[in-house]
Amino acid sequence: MKTANLATWPDRQRRYREIIERLETATGPDRQLDIDICYVMGWVNEPGAPEEAAELGLPFLTGSLPEVAAITERSLPGWKIEIDQDPCDARIIETERDEDDDEDISVAAWRCSDGRLHMEKPPANTAIALTLAAMRLQADSFLPPAW
Repeated sequence: MKTANLATWPDRQRRYREIIERLETATGPDRQLDIDICYVMGWVNEPGAPEEAAELGLPFLTGSLPEVAAITERSLPGWKIEIDQDPCDARIIETERDEDDDEDISVAAWRCSDGRLHMEKPPANTAIALTLAAMRLQADSFLPPAW
């Protein structure tokens, strides 16, 4: 993926929570949601239509766990990815931390390590779950806690 366009950051940041909410309620693969995620992540310069996702060769973020896992592994080297199939969930866990740091840094799509739930029911599939966990992790750096 290319470097994000900083000029679009205010609009992309504004749309971030909406994208997370759409992932939470998605019922399956959705190319419009894929391209909208690519926009808020800064991988494309403007929102687009589903047919543009194919033309641009954008990843299937709501339909292909191997693609989402590869992107996540490249983006977060040294972090552990856990996927649950039934019920569907994903967690991203920081494995490399200071010895004196006992804080567990992890994020989940649905079920947190302390038992809290981000949403009533699990994500529709594992690709959506991992995309959602990755977006929650990134959102933690700039959005006020809301989930």
